[in-house]
Formats: sequence, structure tokens, C-alpha cells
Amino acid sequence: MTASAYGIHWADVLTLREEVRLTDGSVGELQMSLAKAVYQTVPVLYAKCAYYTDITQPTPLLVGFLGRVARRLGVQAVEAQACFHLDQGMGGGKSHALVGIWHMINNPDAFFASDLGRAVATEATAGGHALDLSEVVPVVLIGDSMSPGKTDPRFGPATDLFGRFLWLLFDGHSDRMGRWKHYIDLGANKTTLQAAFAEVARPVLVVIDELMDYAMALTDQTAIGGLPGEQAFLNALTDAVDDQPQVALVVVMIRSDEDQAGYHPAAEEMREYLAARLQRNGETVTVTDPNDFAQIIRRRLFARADVDTAARTVADAYVTAVDDAWATEVYRKLGSGRTLARLADRIVETYPFHPDLFELVSKEWSKVQAFQRVRSTVAIFARTVLHCVTQHEAGLWAPDLVGPGDIPLHTDALEALLSSGVLAGNDRAIQGYRAVANTDVVRSGGGGGNAFNLDATLAANGVAAGQPAPALRMATACFAYSLVPRAQAARGATKPELIAALAGPAVPYAAAEEVFNALVAGPVQGGLGALERTRTANGKGAERFYLSIKQTLNMYHANAMTMVSNDLALNRVWKRAQQLASKGPFSGPHFVEPPVGGSTAAAACFAGVDGQENRLVVLDPRRWTLLNGKDTATRADLDVAFGVTPGLTTTYAASMVVALVNTQRRGRARDRAKDLLAWEIVVGQLDTADEEYLEACSRRDDVRSKLDNDIKWAYQHYAYLLRATNGLAVQYKAVPDGKTALAGQDVWNELVAASRAVTAGALAPEYVGQLITTGSFGRDLTPKELFALPYSNPTWPMIATVENLRQALFHLATSSEWMLADSDGNEIRPAGPGQIQPASMQQLLRPRPAPVPEQAPVPTPSPGSGGAPDTNPAGPGTPTGGSGQAPPQATPIPSQPGPGGGPSGEATYEVTKVRLPLSSITDDSKREGVWGLIRELASLIDPARMSVDIQMVGLDITVTAWSGDTHQLLAKAESLPGVTVAVEDEDI
Repeated sequence: MTASAYGIHWADVLTLREEVRLTDGSVGELQMSLAKAVYQTVPVLYAKCAYYTDITQPTPLLVGFLGRVARRLGVQAVEAQACFHLDQGMGGGKSHALVGIWHMINNPDAFFASDLGRAVATEATAGGHALDLSEVVPVVLIGDSMSPGKTDPRFGPATDLFGRFLWLLFDGHSDRMGRWKHYIDLGANKTTLQAAFAEVARPVLVVIDELMDYAMALTDQTAIGGLPGEQAFLNALTDAVDDQPQVALVVVMIRSDEDQAGYHPAAEEMREYLAARLQRNGETVTVTDPNDFAQIIRRRLFARADVDTAARTVADAYVTAVDDAWATEVYRKLGSGRTLARLADRIVETYPFHPDLFELVSKEWSKVQAFQRVRSTVAIFARTVLHCVTQHEAGLWAPDLVGPGDIPLHTDALEALLSSGVLAGNDRAIQGYRAVANTDVVRSGGGGGNAFNLDATLAANGVAAGQPAPALRMATACFAYSLVPRAQAARGATKPELIAALAGPAVPYAAAEEVFNALVAGPVQGGLGALERTRTANGKGAERFYLSIKQTLNMYHANAMTMVSNDLALNRVWKRAQQLASKGPFSGPHFVEPPVGGSTAAAACFAGVDGQENRLVVLDPRRWTLLNGKDTATRADLDVAFGVTPGLTTTYAASMVVALVNTQRRGRARDRAKDLLAWEIVVGQLDTADEEYLEACSRRDDVRSKLDNDIKWAYQHYAYLLRATNGLAVQYKAVPDGKTALAGQDVWNELVAASRAVTAGALAPEYVGQLITTGSFGRDLTPKELFALPYSNPTWPMIATVENLRQALFHLATSSEWMLADSDGNEIRPAGPGQIQPASMQQLLRPRPAPVPEQAPVPTPSPGSGGAPDTNPAGPGTPTGGSGQAPPQATPIPSQPGPGGGPSGEATYEVTKVRLPLSSITDDSKREGVWGLIRELASLIDPARMSVDIQMVGLDITVTAWSGDTHQLLAKAESLPGVTVAVEDEDI
């Protein structure tokens, strides 16, 4: 072993854990699993309480969380928080904390005997209370190991969260099945849950891990129907837990922006809905903090040891060795958080790691969504410290502090770094940086690479930097600083940062600077070939150096692409589609998307869309698409929206046209939106002075233009209502290429071509008359009814404007075949189309009655003439003056049998009684129905309809209306004999 520059090396103070050595630095299973700890499906070390507490650093956040849970469960008669929500991304320590809770209640004696347990007990018993967790009933539900609607041996007959919860709650009960059935029958509500908790009469811990995995499973078409019920149970659970003493609820529910895969909109709605309720009854918990990062990693990798003295010794040695050159050229330029005055304390906090390495990992790498902060860091650091310890034990040089330049890129530490998520899983970037590491830094397995070779040249030239491979260390640091964009989207490292990678008690500044100069000199002089330089936009900032791969702009774009989820891209498609939509002849585009935080049923989505106007309804592509074998749900929703199947009351579905995307084309628009979002990220990362900046802006603008075209192209389909021979049906059509369903004019033109609409001014009066005649209405229609037909009756064409129908009706009303009549049957002769009143309910459009032909006089024989014609000038039937003769009689018309008459011609009659109970007609549809009834009665007793034999009629009429509105009704009533009227005051 080699001695350190200050007498003792960290590898002599700290001992690697046995599992680090046995696994060659892979540390075994880094990702803790609550399922494995609880169900023991796979043997894992952390399933043992002693091992778990040994590797777990009692950080303030973790201790505080476990302490509050313990206080809620184990301290009686004390108000304590009931609900805990963990929402950090992967690798944030959530599963580690849940395993700790399990050990705390499953093996409290061993747990509280550890330093972690003692810290938790102190937190839980604050105020001098006693703590008892021996009787806690655990209810552990793990979302990624349950299938909605499926049974599981662990949960008996249960197939949903409520049933599984009850099955576990009554585990050990003598009548487990009976109690389960009893509460299942009561339903998943707050009262039921409180009763179940009260019956158990013991502290209860409910843990729901990976809830969003379960929520995503619920969004499958085979299980989507169960989502509302599961959501209702979880809502009731949060309230019941909050009201029940010594019952705690812990929910792990990761935010969508922390999950690479993103969430289905319905799952995201469920998460937002439940998060608000958890917040109301508890708090969102974080169990790791960057300030505790070093201690967590150190305890995970090394056996427990007191390092304070060694850490302070090396910190003092670093500070003491700083001369004017180091102070002026390095520490003064590193920034306020990395000054020389803070160096010693920073080293003590992160020992045996250099604070610059932890700053890079915990504050910059961890910003990348895919980088799992604790898990990925442990994987990288384990291989790094194992290499350093092996070097030290072999008597070779090892760094006094493990810094950014000490990751051994020639070992499998490189793969641990590249696969850690720091490059967001971008295969292209990973391959590029792997190549750069091998070419510019050090070859895999050692023995090559520009930096590696440069060290031999520097040594031959007498450059002594107090270490055997300064160029390799500095190039490795440059590699580490180049992987992700830094603060203010800066790239790479400054000169002081790269020189600081070599800092140590025995390192002259001049030698370190010479190494830097050789590295940045360029490949011709043996420097780094992939090195690039950049400055800030104003040119005043420090010059930065970074390693890039070929096609740097494309690499940044590919990296950015991994940060854009499909959900984000579809959100952009939907937002842009709304901006691109145009109304054309329609009243205006209406946009339908699932309501946020509410029901996602079709009726809820399309509520408020109905109306007496031509509507182009544009659907959200995140939910509704057509074709490609994935449109069953879409067609079912539109059947409800158009009133073909029950679920939504629609009066004017005939005038609604729906625009929606093609499933396959939506994919192209979504991918184009991802492309655009990525370019926007790239532009944001670049300085305006970068040579790639203008090119990136140009590519962004080009993609933006193409996205508009793709969105228009994706909205290929439109749907409208038709009346087929077997009833109402939704008709699906596609606009021709070059057209889009987002353009109201394009859709209208297609409707006209399909005879489903008419162009402005092209509605023929004869066509309207034919529609009325063939409409089987059985009565005459009012203007109000006629003007509603193009919007409510799918057998009528859609009209561009009301004026088109007004013009047609005017021509009909003044034609020889039709007439407009008032309520008394008198003809109304409108002088122009403007006098046709669309809202009138007092007028009728009816066929004009045929003129009655004049009858010739019937000759009457004169007295004694035997048949001579009557010469009475007064006309037939008029007595002749002074003749004393009776007037002649008209020729009788043979009587015809009435309706239902038998062979003898006698009519048979029936009494029809209709009773309409007194009820409100403030609703338009109810008023229309009552008006139809009265209109039919009026049609029956119309004097013009002589073919209808009406013998008797009786009316009992009660109308509650504004004072004075019924005076005409009263006047007509009083004109009839035997009719009584009465008017009373009414206070509504």
C-alpha cells in the first residue's frame, strides 16, 4: 500500500462492504423491493432487519418520515398526521423507506435497537409518550404486482383494491370470509371503512406502493370500467384514515414528469384527483436530500467507521497546500459555492469523495429525468471505489479524494455511467460517448486513448503533477462534465474546473496548467480530438470545454428527444389543432376534451355541445382516433354523443359534425411534435453565439411548419348523423388528400357533395315542400318547428344560414300549393322573406285548399209546365213575389259513411281522453312536446278538415303565465257558450 500525501489514505480508514467485492462492484440488488421484503419471493439481504438498518443512513428526512408514521400508529391519544404521499421519481429512496416501515412494524425490537430505530423512536415519542408497534395490522398493496379484475392467492376472492384491502385487514380473523363478504356488501365508502377499522380495533398501516402502475393497468380497454370505482375507494380511504386514530396510509404515486413512460390521460387524472386528497389529509413526503447524499452513498458502500478525523485531516491538507496561483486561478473562479473558504467543510461532508464530484452528480446529473439519483450513483461509485481500493492494495497510486476525474473509464464503470440514465437512454448518444471515451480518454481495458498517450508524452517532457496520469484524470473530468447541459444550459467545464480535477496537497499549479494546455491544444499536438469550446452569448463568460460526438447538433437533439414523452407531444398536437381549426360555414369550431378531474364518460365529455346551430366539433386526439383497429371506444362515444345509443340527451344532433384524427396519421403528428419539442429544447440549450444556434433555429422552424401540415393531414375524418332504414346511424367519412377536417369549409363542401348539406342560396322551395310532404308529420307545422328541422332531423339537409330556409319558406307561402295561416285559419300573405318569423308558434304552413267549383243551378219545373225552368230572377230557393209557391229544393248529396262506418253507412265512435298533469314547461324540450300535443288537437278540430268527424270535445285548461299573457286565450274562451273562466294570483 502507498501512503497518502498527508499520512493516511481513505482506503485504510474505510472498508468496502463484502457484497461490493463479491459482485465486482455491482453491489448486488440496488433497487429495493417492498414486495420481496414482505412476501419473500426472492431471497434478498435487505429482507433482514439487521442488514437493512446497517446500510441505512439515518438522514433527517427519512427519520422524520418513519417517526411520523410510528407516532401515528404507536402513540395513543395524540393527534398525528394520517396520510403520506411519496411522489419522487425512480431512485429517490421511496422503496428503501417503505422497506424501513415494514421492518419497523414487523420486527420492532430489532429495528429500534439500531441507530436508525433509536433516531426514529426519539422522533415518534417527542413529548414523553410511549410507543408500541407490536399490534399493528399491515395492509400492503403493491400496484405493479396486481391485475385489475383478476384474483390472486394473496387476496382470496378479491379482484379490486377495496376487496384486497378487506382481505388483508381481516387476516387471522376466525371468520375472515364472512367479514369480507359483510363489508363488501356495504360498499366502498367512508362509513364502511371506518366500521371495518373499528371492528379490527388495532393500529392499521395501509401501504399502497406503485399505485400508478395499477392505474395504468386500469386504463386498458378491458379494465377501464373499473377506474371510477377504484378512485372512489381511494378517496374514501383517505378520509376514513384521517378520521380513525392509529391508522396510517402511505401511498407511492410518482408524478408523470418523473416517469419516463408517461401516463395515460385517465391515469394522470386519477393521480391528480387523489394527490389533492392526500395533501388535504396529510403531506407529500421526500425521503432523500442532496445534503445527505454523501453519507447515504458512503454507508451503502463501506462498513461503518468513524471518518471525522481522517476527513478533517485531508481537508486541512488540501487547504494548506493552496498557494496564490491555486487561490487566484482556480478557487476564486469556481463560483461562490466552491470558494477556498468552504473547501474544508465541503470535503468533510463528502469524504472520501471530492465535493466537486458530488456537486456534479447530485445537482446536475440528477436533473436528467432518467437518472436514478441514489441507485445510479451507487452503481457508478461502487465500481470506482473498488478500482481505487484495488489499486491502493496493490501498492499503486490512488486519489486522495475520489473526484470527477477518477471514474475508471477503461473498466465497466464506463458502462455503469452510460447506462445510468444520465444520457436519458439515448442509444445514439451512448454509442457516441462510448466511442469518445475509448478514442479520446482511455481505451477499454487500458493501454490506449489520446489522454492516456498524452501522459507518456508529458512524463517524458518532465511535467510532474504529483500523480501518474494527470492528463487521463483531467480528460475523464472533462468527459463527466460534458454529459449533460449544466446551469443556464451551459456546456462542459471551465478551465478552473478542469484544473481543479487534479488538485491535491502535492500538485503544483504550473504543472496542472501545463496538462490543461496539452489537452486543449488539439489532436495534432496530441490533445483531445473531440474537444470543443464555447462561450456565453455576450462573449463575457468563461470559456468552456466539452467533449462532443459527431454531428453535435443531432446528438443534442437526440438527447432532447428522450426527454419528451408521447403525452407531451400529443398535448402539443391538441393545442396546435385548436389553433389551426377554422369554422367555415359552421357557427364556430367547438373543442371537446375529457374534463379535468371529472368523469371521463362520453356524456360528460360532450355535455354542453348540443345547440340549434351548425357545429364543427373537433375531438381531442389524446382520446379519440379512428381506424387502425383501435377505434371501438371512439365509435361507442360518438354513438352516445349523436344520440344513437342512450347516455346523453341531444335535440340537435343532426347539425353536429365531428372532426377527428386517423389513428395512424396521429402517430406521425405526435412524432413530429416530439421532434419540434426536442428542437425547442436544443435551441434553449445553445448560446446565440454558437455556430449551431442558427441551424438549430432553422430546423425548429422547419419542423414547426411540417407539424402544422401533419396535424391537418391527421384530421382526416369527420362524422355526422344519418337516418338509415333501421334507425339512426353515425356516418364516418374522410376528406380527400389536400383537405382537412379542421377546416369547416372543406368539411361543408364534402357534406354538400354527399347531399347532406346545401350551399348558401341553393335551397329550392320545391325541395323543402317535398321534405315536408314526405316527412310523415301528420299535421301542419309552425315556422318554429320548420326552422328547427335542419338542425334536429337528419333527413333534412344542413343549411348554410337561416336566411336560406327563410327564403324558401317565403316562396312556398306565396305559391299556389302552400299558404301561411294564423291560429284562426286566416291566410297570411308575407310581403317578403323578412316577414317569415322563425320563432313563431302561432302560424302554420299548410297546403293551400283546392278551390270549390261553382255548381250550376238546378232547374225547377214551373207550375203546369211539366218541367219548364224557374224564371224567378232572385235565383233558386228564393220565394217569388206574391206567387204563394214554396221555394224550390236543392238536389240532395248522398250521405257517406263516417270513419269506421259499417256497410250500412253508420259511423262508430270512440271516446279519447288525454290527461296532462299540471307540470312545468320551462324546459324547451318539454314545452315543444306540450305544444305538439295542443297542435295535434287543434288539427283535429280544424273546421277546414271536414273529413275528420268530431262530435264532442271538452277541455280543462290550467295555465300559469305572466300576468296579461293569456288575455287572448280568455277572450276566445268567453266567446264560447257554456265556458267558464277564472283567473287567480300565483306567487311562484
